Amino acid sequence: MQQPQEVLTPTEARQGSPRRLNFRVLVGSLLIAVIAAAALYVLFYGGATTMSTPDPAPTQSTAPGP
Repeated sequence: MQQPQEVLTPTEARQGSPRRLNFRVLVGSLLIAVIAAAALYVLFYGGATTMSTPDPAPTQSTAPGP
């Protein structure tokens, strides 16, 4: 014996979960991505190391004048 199916209006059928789990996952993922991007930026461009700022090429100098 089949039970009668509940008929929903289009508005009722489109309702989301009040817990908003998808929203929490999206916000959490976005925060992790921003933190990772900031960490990579600091790692590669943050400090004045010899790798990030190489010495200028030597120039040809002349002997001092008399």
